[in-house]
Amino acid sequence: MKINLGYSIGGFHLSVRQDIPLTGITVLAGPSGAGKTSLLRCLSGFNRATGIVELGNKTLQNSEVFIPPHLRQIGLMTQSNTLFPHLTVLGNLKFAKDRARTGGTTLDQVTKGFEIDHLLQRSISGLSGGEIARVSLARSLLSNPRILLLDEPFAALDEEARIKIAICLKSMIEHLQIPVLMIVHDFGDFCRLADHVVYLQEGKILASGKLSAVLLDPSLPFHSREDACMVIKTNVDNYDKKLALSDVRLGKYSIQVPTLTVNKGTQVRLRIRGADVSIARQQANTSSIINTLAVKVVEIRKNNTQPGQQTVILSAGSFLLLARLTTKSIRELDLKLGDSVFARIKASAALLY
Repeated sequence: MKINLGYSIGGFHLSVRQDIPLTGITVLAGPSGAGKTSLLRCLSGFNRATGIVELGNKTLQNSEVFIPPHLRQIGLMTQSNTLFPHLTVLGNLKFAKDRARTGGTTLDQVTKGFEIDHLLQRSISGLSGGEIARVSLARSLLSNPRILLLDEPFAALDEEARIKIAICLKSMIEHLQIPVLMIVHDFGDFCRLADHVVYLQEGKILASGKLSAVLLDPSLPFHSREDACMVIKTNVDNYDKKLALSDVRLGKYSIQVPTLTVNKGTQVRLRIRGADVSIARQQANTSSIINTLAVKVVEIRKNNTQPGQQTVILSAGSFLLLARLTTKSIRELDLKLGDSVFARIKASAALLY
């Protein structure tokens, strides 16, 4: 998706020039008031911006063309309830399906996937906030849009429901092979879903790129968070049912992570927090930490938000890790750029998505 837009309201000015990948999930990130929601509304045509929007080989707007929202073949889910109050849940879903592009997902798939099959005959007025969110997501997918725009789709869900629905949403998106541009504020959702990231600040793009690069970008706040982490896409090599451990392949290494049953070959995301990575000069013979990797120190950063701590970026060849260490530990280890050391990763703390 090619974007070159300008939009002003009051004293706020949005100026965005960016290509959005037509595969995977792109997350719009940034502080409140950065222009994320305004951008989604401009792309859908509800905010009349100046400039160019192209979706594949179709021009949605330029200096001569402006396709209205209902003809853009864009799925938009806003923070407010946009379901039709005079229709039941089933009526809302059928409305989308009857107007959908050819192909796409089925009514049965979305109702089961989002666990709303028991709500089909209910009126919209009787739904909870979380139920409205799930029905809205289902309706957006049933329209089989050319791109899906989601504005905080999980805001009304508790953590358990949010994780479950996020996993379902990602699976359906991969099945439909449609691009998604979404806003999420929860860092767990951000790490779980983002393939690409566009970071907005004061109406302009501060940075953009793949998730792994954005997490370490020194101009962005993610690397200095208390729960700063790296997210690595990989596959499960093996699952030990007796010990409930999965062997996960990371380049030339394999590490073990406690999980529920995971099939061999399953694609997963491994989230490793910097606080759960320690550094040693020598490989320990005995330790409760079962994952040890030979790595090289490639950068040491001061942490302005966490006094007395620094972030050490480590290269394991085909991927990077970060470790959150105290300044005292760095001095005692005499860590310098280029040093070969051992990264020790707590298996119990690594998360599989």
